[in-house]
Amino acid sequence: MSKITKPTETIHLPAPSWGPAVFAFGVLGLIAGTFANDFMFPAWCYAFVGFFLVLFSLRSMIRKGRRAYFAMPREQGDARAELPVESFRAPSAD
Repeated sequence: MSKITKPTETIHLPAPSWGPAVFAFGVLGLIAGTFANDFMFPAWCYAFVGFFLVLFSLRSMIRKGRRAYFAMPREQGDARAELPVESFRAPSAD
């Protein structure tokens, strides 16, 4: 039975974020500002709100991405699968 060694690489997942959902909602506002003329509000209101949602959510996603990148460890430990010389044996004629 072989011995299970420790994992040599780690997986770092990003933190959960509302940025992509807000970004998509902002893009929806930009599109609605293009096509929704005088539906409850003037079209420029939708585009204005959508632009700022896109701007702030993109800024938030970039900031979180930079923080996650710089929080990662710079080096990982060396793990080698070297076999000791004693483990090699000459073939036997069994």
